[in-house]
Amino acid sequence: AQSTPITVLTGAGTKAFCAGGDVVSLEQALDAKSDLRITRDFFADEYQLIYLIGTLSTPHISFLDGITMGGGVGLSVHGMFRIATENTEFAMPETGIGFFPDVGGSYF
Repeated sequence: AQSTPITVLTGAGTKAFCAGGDVVSLEQALDAKSDLRITRDFFADEYQLIYLIGTLSTPHISFLDGITMGGGVGLSVHGMFRIATENTEFAMPETGIGFFPDVGGSYF
């Protein structure tokens, strides 16, 4: 029998799958008027990864346990399978600071 490769995505630790730390760092970079290439490169990389996850031909399974926000939503919802636990809290907090809810927020 031939085995099928799969991708399994989990959060680090027990508190969250993703808690929006990426948005905080980007907001700080913008507030500090630092090089805007940081934000451009971040979103280019993020969107390319999300596209890759969404177009994988092999199974992609995301285990959502705890806080799942922003970029973590994008990384988890576009794969083939999503498993949320009773601890999952799902949010798009970037809208609170004026960011558009990206990562395919109008799709899922």
